[in-house]
Amino acid sequence: MPSQTLGFSSFSEHARRYFVGTAMTPCLRFVSAAILKVDHRGLNGCFDVIHQLNVRTPADVRSMLEQGGAGLTTGSQLPGMVSRLVSELQVVNVERLLNSCGVSAEKVIAIGQRGPVCGREFWKQTGSAISIGDPAILAEATGLTVMDHFEQRDIAKGGSALGLDVLPMWLLLTQAVDSISARPKVVVRLDHSIELFYLPARRKNRPIPPIAYRQLGPGFALLQPLQSLCDQKVATVAVSPAALGDLLQQLEVEQVTADSPHQIKNVIESILEEIPELLGSSVTLNQTMESYWAESIHRQIAEHFPPSPEFAEIIVLGRGARREKLVQQIADKFPGATVTTDVQRGWISGAVGASIAAIFAALHVDQVSGNLPDLTGASAARVLGRITPGNPGNWRGVLTQMEQAARQTMPLREAI
Repeated sequence: MPSQTLGFSSFSEHARRYFVGTAMTPCLRFVSAAILKVDHRGLNGCFDVIHQLNVRTPADVRSMLEQGGAGLTTGSQLPGMVSRLVSELQVVNVERLLNSCGVSAEKVIAIGQRGPVCGREFWKQTGSAISIGDPAILAEATGLTVMDHFEQRDIAKGGSALGLDVLPMWLLLTQAVDSISARPKVVVRLDHSIELFYLPARRKNRPIPPIAYRQLGPGFALLQPLQSLCDQKVATVAVSPAALGDLLQQLEVEQVTADSPHQIKNVIESILEEIPELLGSSVTLNQTMESYWAESIHRQIAEHFPPSPEFAEIIVLGRGARREKLVQQIADKFPGATVTTDVQRGWISGAVGASIAAIFAALHVDQVSGNLPDLTGASAARVLGRITPGNPGNWRGVLTQMEQAARQTMPLREAI
C-alpha cells in the first residue's frame, strides 16, 4: 500500500487524553466498552487500554437484532426501537465503565460508538451503510461528543468498508518506535468471519508502511447453523479437512459475507449435498472445521503476507481464541512465532472492538484519515465518522483539538 494515502500528526508529543469506545460483539452476546489513555497524537499515538467492561445483551434484544440483520439484506429497515435499545445498553455500559475506572467524564475527549453492522449487500444496493445505534442517546446521557457511522465515508467514496479496522488495529497493537529492527505482527480475528491482519512495525514520524489484510469468509457464522443441523444418531464418519477445503474453495467461500443469510444458506446446502457425513456429530464437525481453519489461515499467511522479517507474534482474537485446540493447531503451523490470544492479554469479550471504536474517534479528532483505499477499494482516504456534539464544554474542547490538528497535520502532498 502506498505510504502517501495517510498523513500523520506532528504536534505536541506530551498531551495525554482519554477516549471511550463502545461496541457490540459480532455474536451480539455482549455490549462492550473500553477507555483508552492516549499519549501523543495521530500516527505517533500510544493507545493503552486502561479499563474494560461488558454487559450481556438481553435475549429479546439479541433475537430482534438477529431478525433485523436478515431483514436488512433484503432492503427492509430495522425498527427504531431496536436501535434505541442498543444505545441504551451502551449508555449503561459507558456509565458503569466511567464510574469504575477512576477517570471522570470531564477528562474524556469523545466516545467512539459502533453498533451491530448488518446487511453489506444492502450497502452495495443503496450506497449507504447500516450501523444500528443512536448516537444522540449516548451523547445526551453522558454529555460527551459521540462519533459513529465510520463505514459511511469509505462507502461514499466507492469503498466496501471491508478491512476498515486495519488502521486502528495497527495502532492498538504496535508502538511507535525509533528503531528499524522491530518485527511485524499478524492478527487472526476468528469470530463471525475470519480475518487476517499483517501489522508491520510502526516508526515515529513516518507514514504508514504497507499493511495487508485478508478475509477468509465466514467463521462461526457458518459453523453455528451447521451445528444446529447435526444429527447425533448418525454414525460418526471421519471427514478430511482437505475435502471440506476443496468444496469451500469451489464455492468461493472467501467471497461470502458473514452477515448475508442467503449466501450462508447456499454454502450449507452445498455441504449437505456433497459431504453430509460432516454433520454426523457436532464433535466431528468442530474438529474438521477447526483443522480446516488452521490450514486455511496458514496457507493464506504464507501466500499473501511478506515472509521477511519474521513475525514477532501471532495474536488470535475473537471466539476462536477461546478454543485451546484450535489455537494450538495454529501455533503448530508457525513453530518459529509466539502465538498469544486476547484471553492471555487480559482482554474480555468485545474489548478489542470497543478499543477500535475509541481509536476511530481519536483519529477523527486528530483529523487523520482512517481508511486505507488500497484495502477497502475507496477512491480516496477520508477522515471517518459522523459527529453528534455533547454538552457545550465538551464540544468546544473537541473543536479546539480538531482545529489544532487541522493546522498541524502533515498534508498528503508533503507526505509523498
